[in-house]
Amino acid sequence: LLAGVIIGSLGVLDDVTVTQTSAVWELHQADPTMGVRRLYKAGIRIGRDHIASVVNTLVLAYAGAALPLLLLFSIAQSSVGVVANSELVAEEIVRTLVGSIGLVASVPVTTVLAALVVSADRTGLGAEAGAPAPVRTGRGRRRKT
Repeated sequence: LLAGVIIGSLGVLDDVTVTQTSAVWELHQADPTMGVRRLYKAGIRIGRDHIASVVNTLVLAYAGAALPLLLLFSIAQSSVGVVANSELVAEEIVRTLVGSIGLVASVPVTTVLAALVVSADRTGLGAEAGAPAPVRTGRGRRRKT
């Protein structure tokens, strides 16, 4: 069960964290003067919308995987109580809940880390203002472009 939860959620978790980091980076590019707090707040607003769609995707993916099992219960004319209490259905419910909790928790963590890293990166500010950015040469010396 644990391995199924981890493997099933990793792809969606990767999508959420990469998209969230990209959103914070783009916010910084749009306004390089934004501080960590403003980047975080703007990133979280984006993350709320993203997590809603991703949790729905996770639920639908697990429901699609369990559909043949539910069809078997339907053919056997099992009651809703029997189906809901069966080990296989309970396992799918637990996978969905645990995966969703992990995804919801990943958005604020990813957003704050991305905001801290992006805010600490001030190399893009000089290039944005029109000043030439230094370029490294092969011997560790810098030259202007």
